[in-house]
Amino acid sequence: MGGGVAASSLPCNPGIFIVLGAAVLQGQIIWAILLLASFAIGFSLPLGAVLLGVSLGKTALLTKNADTAIRWVSGCILVIAGFYLLVTF
Repeated sequence: MGGGVAASSLPCNPGIFIVLGAAVLQGQIIWAILLLASFAIGFSLPLGAVLLGVSLGKTALLTKNADTAIRWVSGCILVIAGFYLLVTF
């Protein structure tokens, strides 16, 4: 599921090229596998959550109230990941 989305969104999302570059520059096979696997999981999980939310209509209406909290948590995770990448590379 994530492979098709990743392939179709490559022209507008340079994230895969950044992850591939980081994996190659590290020079360690295990680290590259973990980095690429975490990118694949991270790219596929939101899509799976959306598809699951669409299929579960009543549950999707209940999670509508949690939208603000989800946005704050995901924003904080993105900022922390950005600072981590700035410090390590």
